[in-house]
Amino acid sequence: MVDVVRIPKLGLSDYGDLVAWETDTGNRVERGDVVAVLESDKASAEIEAPESGVLLEQYVEEGEEIAIEVGKPLAVIGEEGEAVPSLAELEDDGESDEGPAGAGEAASNTGTGSGDDVAANGGAATPDVKATPRAKRRANEADVDLAEIDGTGPQDAVTEGDIEDFLESGDGAPAEGSDESDADAASATDIKATPRAKRRAEEDGVELSRIDGTGPQGAITESDVEAVASGADADRSDASATASDETTADGLTVTEARTLTGARKTIAERLSRSAREKPHVMGTRDIGIERLEEVKDRLEEKGVDVSLNDLILHFVGRTLEDLPEFNAHFEDDDHRLIDEVNVGYAVDSERGLMVPVIDDVPNRDLEELASERRRLVEAVLENEHSSSDLQGGTFTVTNVGVFDMDVSYSIINPPQVAILALGRRKQIPVERDGDVEFERAITFSLTIDHRVLDGADSGAFLERLAEYLEYPGRAFDAV
Repeated sequence: MVDVVRIPKLGLSDYGDLVAWETDTGNRVERGDVVAVLESDKASAEIEAPESGVLLEQYVEEGEEIAIEVGKPLAVIGEEGEAVPSLAELEDDGESDEGPAGAGEAASNTGTGSGDDVAANGGAATPDVKATPRAKRRANEADVDLAEIDGTGPQDAVTEGDIEDFLESGDGAPAEGSDESDADAASATDIKATPRAKRRAEEDGVELSRIDGTGPQGAITESDVEAVASGADADRSDASATASDETTADGLTVTEARTLTGARKTIAERLSRSAREKPHVMGTRDIGIERLEEVKDRLEEKGVDVSLNDLILHFVGRTLEDLPEFNAHFEDDDHRLIDEVNVGYAVDSERGLMVPVIDDVPNRDLEELASERRRLVEAVLENEHSSSDLQGGTFTVTNVGVFDMDVSYSIINPPQVAILALGRRKQIPVERDGDVEFERAITFSLTIDHRVLDGADSGAFLERLAEYLEYPGRAFDAV
């Protein structure tokens, strides 16, 4: 009996790329050998062989974007010549592997048939139909009636695969649709597109047949759909065509065309989505730092090794405690204020912008905070960070001063509601009693999600932060 190489619990994003197979089919592997590498916007993860044997089959192609779901089969290991199961068989087994809990969730719908079940799972969920949780979510997304589908899962429960088969068969198309809609449904089944791209196309009413895919093997990605939906497809198509001809539309020579892949591609998609969906508003304020620098010097004299950034992070944590509406997520129309104050600290790495998270910032002493920040930055720069290092952020700080910039209009890291950017240290003119003097300051730029925060909130945040930074002695019990 073969052993299945499945995706373990990794804490990665919903989607990512299988960036490499570390061994080919037909090769022998030992238990614990790395057989594949996954990569999302958050981190890379190595997938190990669960048992020793011959790698009989790979179900995902190298470079392919996939849904990173726990239990998703990637390959099988067994004895040479052993029968290889189909991917559909393994996926159904995976549904069965959910065991009593999964079956229980499916059975709960049959047991009560309560209105709560229906409300919780959307109008498409049918109380007297068994279905796995993933199937119910997919049915709601696609507005499919579960009662129309024959389940192939445990106890005849409808699986996510059953719904995909139902949709691809065209049975999910509107019953009274025109010839045109029937043709669209049929043609859609011939088009290679990621699941997320299909959902996005459905949401935006975009025909997949209009789109040239830029993903692996020409698959249509979500960003391809977004480009068409935003009207940018014409420009992008032109650029693509000219790039292949090694000239731009106006005849300029293209020396190199770099297609976004892996983490860089995911970062681009996430930030594009954030900029599109969140109404960003930015406010700035120059805050003097001379007293803060004096504090840093006094700490160094006492043998406490902290940087100016560490002190700023500490006081950002205190500000977030004082103004919890900024220490929050915005999801499903809810502004969720969060108890933990976990500050993400943006780091420019070779693999793109990474945001490791320093948890419990206000309650760490300064040395501990500084040590953790240095550890995380080094881990990201050496690509030795774990996925857990990048999780759980409630607010983000980015330092653009290292690039000699004063101000940054930063994009909020979703689902957070604000991001703070630090500019470079500089001299600014200050009027005192009719005389103009110069003092060292930093421009802080705060970008907020205007759906849940207003300009007055932004002003209050910067005012509170300025109180801490310009008069740090008032809160100097941290050391």
